[in-house]
Amino acid sequence: MHNPGRFDLTALPHLNSVYRAAVAVCGRSDEAEDLTQMTFMKALERFDTLEPGTNCRAWLFQIMRNTWIDRLRHRKVAGNPVPIEEDLVTPPPAEPTVWSDAEDLLNNFSDERVIEALRRLPEDKRLTLFLIDVEQLNQQEVAEITGVAVGTVKSRTSRARNELKSYLLSYAKEMGFTGRNR
Repeated sequence: MHNPGRFDLTALPHLNSVYRAAVAVCGRSDEAEDLTQMTFMKALERFDTLEPGTNCRAWLFQIMRNTWIDRLRHRKVAGNPVPIEEDLVTPPPAEPTVWSDAEDLLNNFSDERVIEALRRLPEDKRLTLFLIDVEQLNQQEVAEITGVAVGTVKSRTSRARNELKSYLLSYAKEMGFTGRNR
């Protein structure tokens, strides 16, 4: 029997974390919202299978990952529809960023550049890096969520960081981040 009050107290505090992970996996906020909603619907249906004292956040990430894989399998069969309005919307030209001090630099570092670099990573590396670096899960938890060995988590994290670094190197050079210490 489902206990909605317990679900609210145990699972809902992780809503933002699951949404951020969904954005990292999907790359699009509208799709991430759908994935998050589906994850929590499935979690509510299966909440009685969550053993008390276990890591609910990791359990939710695992449900999210499996739901995403199911969605990708379905797309492979059915095809991936592209909304027409996406093709018609042209983003405004980017304004040049001017920094006056280190605080400006940190506040104005282009999230779009970082997000674009993250999108270029293969999905398995992107999710692994997100769970390790953003959600601060340990390697064992990430291994359980992604269904791979801890050694694979370590290598994916290392490779993802290196790829991200190489993607962002030209941007870092443009901004004058390189050449001083390395």
